[in-house]
Amino acid sequence: MKVTRLLELDALRGLAALAVVFYHYFYRYDTLYQHDDNIAVKWAQFGHFGVELFFMVSGFVIFWTLHRVKAPLDFIVSRFSRLYPTYWVSLAFTYMIISVFGLSGREVPLTEALGNMLMFHQYLGIEHVDGVYWTLTVELTFYFWVFCLFLMNSLSKVEYVFITMVGFSVLDGLGYLNIPKPVYAAFILKYISFFLAGICFYKITHDMKANKTWVILGMSLLSTIAVYSYGEFLLFCFFYIIFYLASSGNLRFLTYKPLVLLGSISYPLYLIHQNLGYVVINAFYQFKWHPLAGILLALVLSVIVAYVLARFVEKPAVASIRQFYRDWKTIR
Repeated sequence: MKVTRLLELDALRGLAALAVVFYHYFYRYDTLYQHDDNIAVKWAQFGHFGVELFFMVSGFVIFWTLHRVKAPLDFIVSRFSRLYPTYWVSLAFTYMIISVFGLSGREVPLTEALGNMLMFHQYLGIEHVDGVYWTLTVELTFYFWVFCLFLMNSLSKVEYVFITMVGFSVLDGLGYLNIPKPVYAAFILKYISFFLAGICFYKITHDMKANKTWVILGMSLLSTIAVYSYGEFLLFCFFYIIFYLASSGNLRFLTYKPLVLLGSISYPLYLIHQNLGYVVINAFYQFKWHPLAGILLALVLSVIVAYVLARFVEKPAVASIRQFYRDWKTIR
């Protein structure tokens, strides 16, 4: 795979993270704390669909990762080093911000904050320190199912397994099934189409059973009509087109340095922006300063903190953990 192609997907992930930021600062804040009438904008509500784009990128990247690792532990170390250190530092940062400055409805006891360290704490009924963490539970669940297929040497069948799960989500969405919520969550039925789409795009761009994969990709897209709505389906059509162009290396403008930088900080930006931003925006309202300036400052601070975390936590942690693992494999 060409490096530029991964850069394009990273940039897409960065733009998706930015869309989620706008959703929280302009729309979600209004539903929680209420913006001035001229600040709340309805278009920002569509920003939360950046999450679905995240899941598409994850499907692509995870399948790419699985074709580079040789052993199950390789995959575990790869995912752990990428996700957990940055998550733990972001978790501590967010908890500290809320503890020091306060944020109505967002306070979480220390015991529950510690429970958040698991990342799958949602399944244990533990409240999130930051509401965005729910997507990490979804990501881990996806990793679990893909890892199971990897252990069974069945990655070649992954699209058939997942399209079956998509079928159940469609039947549930159309009312033919009433799948219990715990089962629905455990099989990530609402979002499985997007992970599957990412996998399909990986296979298509690598000429792996491309004809059959195109059919499955189309089915994954059509399934969103039953699970979401027709209007949202049209948005997802746009996502699929953009993703195909990016994954096949046809959106070279996404390799523009600012977009690449945004992609490189997208994970910590996603993790820390919400509650930090709410605290800043609240302060501007309390001091009767212009809330748009508060939103701008919240965005700038979030980008700065995300950059610091990416440079001084995420990259060093990934490098150190993976080097330790390579050394361990050499001497054992």
